[in-house]
Amino acid sequence: MHAEFTSQKSVEVENKNRNKVKGALEAYREILTKSEAQNCNWSYIKAAMDLKKQGKWVNKMKQVGSIAGVKVGDRFRHRAQLTIVGLHQQFTCGIDYMWRNDGKILATSIVDSGRYVNNLQSSDILIYSGQGGKSLFHKTKPTYQTKPTDQIMQGGNLALRNSKEEGTPIRVIRRLKHSKGSCYVYYGLYTVERVLQERQLGIMIYKFMLRRKSGQPELSFDSS
Repeated sequence: MHAEFTSQKSVEVENKNRNKVKGALEAYREILTKSEAQNCNWSYIKAAMDLKKQGKWVNKMKQVGSIAGVKVGDRFRHRAQLTIVGLHQQFTCGIDYMWRNDGKILATSIVDSGRYVNNLQSSDILIYSGQGGKSLFHKTKPTYQTKPTDQIMQGGNLALRNSKEEGTPIRVIRRLKHSKGSCYVYYGLYTVERVLQERQLGIMIYKFMLRRKSGQPELSFDSS
């Protein structure tokens, strides 16, 4: 009887959190619909910030692991929506992280947006490129960068390495293209298994091999 009550209570909490997420996303869509400037990244971020001013963001505290009200396989039309629900609290950076009480930084989530050479060998294994550095072909204003700079172990790169050492899970979101454009799909929790370095386009970059944790809903690599 006690177990049945606990299970029912758990379902009620899960539904409540799910409704909070849905409510925040609906409020975002309403703001965006009324916006004069649409269909650009700036308008999506502005709509998200307007929603924040209204106090309607959910899961605002950064945390490691799953996010209340968000399920594996959930799809989001705009990247700004990831921030609204607390899945990935960076509008542009691919690696999000938090500071632990002892001052150590740990990665909380990564977004594979397709801007870097990341390799998803299957839905279980992701080779993710580190951040920073400038290659011989990196365009800057007003001229091209002529001196390459290597990536260094700081910021998001350091957070991912620390997560490997600690064995903490990382939320992975991938941008997938489909017939009507693209969307961001939450693939679930992964752990960093290996940290590598390789030379690419004139610079040394970090590569992080992540493996999807078992026991999560299955997702096909080419889902669209």
